[in-house]
Amino acid sequence: MNVLLLAFALAYLGMVLLCLTMNRHRGVLLRADARLPGATILRLLAAGCFGIALWQGIASQGGEIGTVVWFGLVMLSALLLVLLLAWRAHWVLPAVPVLALGGLLQGVS
Repeated sequence: MNVLLLAFALAYLGMVLLCLTMNRHRGVLLRADARLPGATILRLLAAGCFGIALWQGIASQGGEIGTVVWFGLVMLSALLLVLLLAWRAHWVLPAVPVLALGGLLQGVS
């Protein structure tokens, strides 16, 4: 159970990376002159984040339940991202390190 917040942070990071591949959201979240890698690289990084989150879910809960928990975490991270984009877009990027730090601190204890 200790790694689920970190898995949630990775799922949220994956969603943010997928969000940054779209021009509309990239313009809202970043400055116009900000340079990013190509969309393919961002999608591969997002897939890596989802894969690590899935691995953490399976490692903590087992194969069947871990996969279901992972789907729930991805769904909740997408919901959080949509709500933040709709009402507090300037909170989207600062939430990534906060969630990751919380997950790391929870994993240490």
